[in-house]
Amino acid sequence: MIRNIVTVLLVAGTVATGGWAAAPAKAKPLHQRTIEKYPAPKLQNVNGREVKFLLDPAKLKGSPAEVFATIWDRVKAASAKHGFKVTEKEDNPLKIEKAYKEYFDTPGQDLWKKGYLVRITQKYKKGVAEATVGVTIKAVNPDADIAMGTPLKVVGVDKVKVEAEENAGPGAGGILDGYIEKGASFSVTLDSLGSLTLGDFAKYVPELATLGLPAGTRLVGTRAYSVRVKPGAVELAGTDDCGFSFEGWSTKPGEAPYLYDISMGYGDIDFYDSAALHEASERFFQQVIAGELADLAMAQPEKWGGSKVRKLMNRPLTH
Repeated sequence: MIRNIVTVLLVAGTVATGGWAAAPAKAKPLHQRTIEKYPAPKLQNVNGREVKFLLDPAKLKGSPAEVFATIWDRVKAASAKHGFKVTEKEDNPLKIEKAYKEYFDTPGQDLWKKGYLVRITQKYKKGVAEATVGVTIKAVNPDADIAMGTPLKVVGVDKVKVEAEENAGPGAGGILDGYIEKGASFSVTLDSLGSLTLGDFAKYVPELATLGLPAGTRLVGTRAYSVRVKPGAVELAGTDDCGFSFEGWSTKPGEAPYLYDISMGYGDIDFYDSAALHEASERFFQQVIAGELADLAMAQPEKWGGSKVRKLMNRPLTH
């Protein structure tokens, strides 16, 4: 199943700690507005959503393991209160996965300005780095037509995964905002990326060489050390594979996270034919996450839209 990234902080009551007011009653649900803006077949390759909510670590006590246990207990209790069925993994549901994620751009963030995000992910098993790193190149643009029209053709590797996803988050005045994001992912050895210049990445995604920047442009990496658990799932609209992920990011390995998030995602869908699932996910978020866990929210949620990357790279949303 595809865990697609739709950063959705949905509108329920006021998030008191972040100052995010409830949306006007007349506001249409996000999925309806998205489909009206991009009627079929424009989003036929958008096959998932993910709900995300940034948490303030100052409001969570203890080690990451203790924080994850607290979050999971609260999610389960809030779900039961509002009539949602949550299932927990049988085998070590709060097992912590460790990795680092590094985002590359020029000092002036020229790639982002041109609609691209470049990331590598290094995972660890039993404290040992895996032999390869995951490379993800994303097309990021507020216009879905542009994002979906970005080729992201990958050469020189055997396996490539190309996905398109909806990202959403709180906008001004408590109105849910969103955008479509397309990404290509593949694995290579870190050595194959050479000096981590633009040309080193363009060797695999040639269109990066067409952006008007020299191949030798040195990209600056901004790294986040990740601890993450995937404890279970919630059943929504008859679909029981809407999985949870809780993640914390820190600037150094073993350091206390400077942010946490909750995400809940589902994939392998026809975006235009999943209204019941979209509606259920929005209601779940309104009642369970933004409602019952509002006291844990990071301040100014509309500034970051639930995106850890925007927070890390200081890329606030413009409304």
